[in-house]
Amino acid sequence: INDPSSLKVGAPIWIPGAAQPLRTLPFLPDSSQWQYIIIHHSATEVGNAELFDKGHRRRGFWNGLGYHFVIDNGTAGTRPGEIETSHRWIHQMNGAHCNAMDMNKKGIGICLVGNFDEEKLSSEQFNSLVWLIRQLQAKYRIPAHRVLRHHEVPGKNGTHCPGRNFPWSELRK
Repeated sequence: INDPSSLKVGAPIWIPGAAQPLRTLPFLPDSSQWQYIIIHHSATEVGNAELFDKGHRRRGFWNGLGYHFVIDNGTAGTRPGEIETSHRWIHQMNGAHCNAMDMNKKGIGICLVGNFDEEKLSSEQFNSLVWLIRQLQAKYRIPAHRVLRHHEVPGKNGTHCPGRNFPWSELRK
């Protein structure tokens, strides 16, 4: 690192030659708020938490990025499978990802970058998703039947998020 003062809090640090994206356990505070995990896709080919934050602010989300976590696909300066933790999670704020059934208050929103109507989820993203879900389930005692695809939330009509090609049966295993 040439200039340590250029490092920003939360910025990823890459170790040359590391075979896998590094996963650090996200901040997991004690809380009884979180009862569900809701899985989304961005429906875009390119993205990261910063780009989605800007887009959500343009759409009127006064607190920006609506998800608690973003799992990257290797575009927009990220590595495939990189897990980005949003300010909503760090500050334990309600999400802005699923207004049906009060899920913004009790559901942890995870967005995978990609359009899984058109493409398939990469193995790096899948492995990171499984790892993150396991961490969240263990900490918050969220049973498997409360891990939902966005379109499965009762009252959430008109979407097939996280996409038709999302490997749901494989994830359930």
